[in-house]
Amino acid sequence: MGLIVALVTMFAVASVQADEVLLVNGDRISGTLVELTDGKLSIKTTYAGTITIDWTQVQTFSTDNPLYVTFGENTVRATIPSGDSGTATIESEDLDSADSIDMANMKSLSYEPKPAVRTSGWVNIGASTASGNTNVDKLNANAEFAARTDKNRFTVGGQINRAKDNGAETELNWLAYMKYDHFISKQWYAYANASGENDDFKDINLRTTLGGGGGYQVFETKKTYLLLEFGANYVSTDFTTAKDQDYPAARFALDFSRKLFDTEMEFFNRDAYFGSLDDSGNAFLRTRTGLRMPVIERLDTTIQFNYGWDGNPAPGRRSEDKLWLFTLGYRW
Repeated sequence: MGLIVALVTMFAVASVQADEVLLVNGDRISGTLVELTDGKLSIKTTYAGTITIDWTQVQTFSTDNPLYVTFGENTVRATIPSGDSGTATIESEDLDSADSIDMANMKSLSYEPKPAVRTSGWVNIGASTASGNTNVDKLNANAEFAARTDKNRFTVGGQINRAKDNGAETELNWLAYMKYDHFISKQWYAYANASGENDDFKDINLRTTLGGGGGYQVFETKKTYLLLEFGANYVSTDFTTAKDQDYPAARFALDFSRKLFDTEMEFFNRDAYFGSLDDSGNAFLRTRTGLRMPVIERLDTTIQFNYGWDGNPAPGRRSEDKLWLFTLGYRW
């Protein structure tokens, strides 16, 4: 009988064990920590589901079981029994002794190890065909892949647009690009970039850019993404009939996206400007602006407007190009 009572008591104690979070205002929340990411702590409770808390509002916390903690440049599997205000005590086999860590230095918490390399990307395709009195075929496709570690980010992507009207080609162009970022701090980074493009109807057989510079990652969260870049590139344009152009150029770039209305609907804008350091007339701009709307998990539709401006186009060509795209895509 005594053994049964002891077992029941142990089970009751174990059942109420939980991770605990102490907030700045003195409130205590018990449950199971889900993760700390992008400055937000998630904890799953039995009485209110999963609660998300701003990390700056957490005074300290404790855990019953080991979890993965990233602070500074280190990631360890540790138990956190307690801590003074603004700190957490970490006990880990990876450390010589228990260590008190400033809460502000913690980057992430999770019971599952985070992958060393995080990947993301998309593939979008839009096509249409008409026959009868009008015979028009159109194809638009674009894709991008990015791999991210704490210190490095590699991005590669491209797009192609093609159209025919009664068998005659009315549009054909493509763009391919790649960029490598190395983070010097949490937000500042150095980058190297390269691109190549072709547009038969702008008389561009091949335009290449190659260079590098510095960037600042203003936001990089699940909801908001914003970076600004400035650097120098060498631009080389091989025209099909016009005189070729080669010049050093300043490069300015912006990449912004934002989830809207607490949904997966997303507005995005991406701009890149190249201006010659020798001749202000030699300059060009690429912009991509649009709205992504989810259909089902990982599938979405995109309405996108592409604008291109060339300060010194080939003779007989216009400076501006505008294109509306309606595509179906897959994201990860």
